[in-house]
Amino acid sequence: MEALGFKEYDALHIACAESGKADVFFTADDAVIRRAKRLQSQLHVQVENPHTWLQEHIGTGDNYHDR
Repeated sequence: MEALGFKEYDALHIACAESGKADVFFTADDAVIRRAKRLQSQLHVQVENPHTWLQEHIGTGDNYHDR
């Protein structure tokens, strides 16, 4: 992850999320989110802002676990 340009602790957290087979990694760090969006094809976890993600999924009837 560091080779992709993520800072040390951000890289560790994303790598742990991928290792744990998480569907989504939540962060409020806009720089991390922007970098992850650019590199989405190289990541195995979706990186999202929790507030934005909740707005998009709560109340829409979308059950994320059914994907």
